[in-house]
Amino acid sequence: MKWQTCGVMLVVVSVLCGAPQSRVAGAPALLASGVLRIGTYFVNPPFEYVSHGARVGFEVDLMREIAARLGLRPEFVGTRWETILSEMRAGRYDCIVGGITITPAREKILAWSRPYMTTTLSLVVDAGRNPGIRAISDLKGASVAVQAATTDADVARRMRAEGTIGSVKVYPFDRIQDAMSDLEAGRVTAVMKVYPVARWLARQRPGLKIVAQVPDEPQPIGIGFSKADPRLVSAVDRALAAMQRDGAYAGLARKWGVA
Repeated sequence: MKWQTCGVMLVVVSVLCGAPQSRVAGAPALLASGVLRIGTYFVNPPFEYVSHGARVGFEVDLMREIAARLGLRPEFVGTRWETILSEMRAGRYDCIVGGITITPAREKILAWSRPYMTTTLSLVVDAGRNPGIRAISDLKGASVAVQAATTDADVARRMRAEGTIGSVKVYPFDRIQDAMSDLEAGRVTAVMKVYPVARWLARQRPGLKIVAQVPDEPQPIGIGFSKADPRLVSAVDRALAAMQRDGAYAGLARKWGVA
């Protein structure tokens, strides 16, 4: 499927299950501690970030609501993107979030909720510095910044191999703001990120603009779990489905600009 330039497809995936309810039946028995330990990293706005000393974001609110519907108390545990998947596999958390794209490789090591959002990879440029860049076809020879160990980096390397872009500059995951500063300074031509993050970052800096979406690279985003915990995965899916039916999910999506 081809994406329209500067457009975005944001699909909220409906999960069909029982009658609408605010609490998920039987959920309190899932975790004896009564606590839902959620691993994440607070450097990924608007999903999770720190504002005025508080941990905020779309997935922060989302997981608080899910935990409430499961009769559990959410406990967020900060970590790094580079280690979160292996830490989840080792059982350090009950689940993980972080605007994480569900991929076949990640499905081999973890269980996943049904995607609650499918978005795109977006390309941000400095429109004043590069007014001629209006589409992916204008990026031949361009340097594109990405974060390490992400689907963004995988796609950018493929685009470089195909000759669509000129080079890839990889930043540590928590240095995305450095990438945006380098974009403003002309040290890179574009930054690639999933649309909600790209949109949020571009709005923080005058002159930056999303000019294109990468075609045929949908990004389904979900919640990761241990493969040994299928009951928790099912309960979270039911809670997400209830939120989608009763409008709670749509309200959070509007609040954080991911809809």
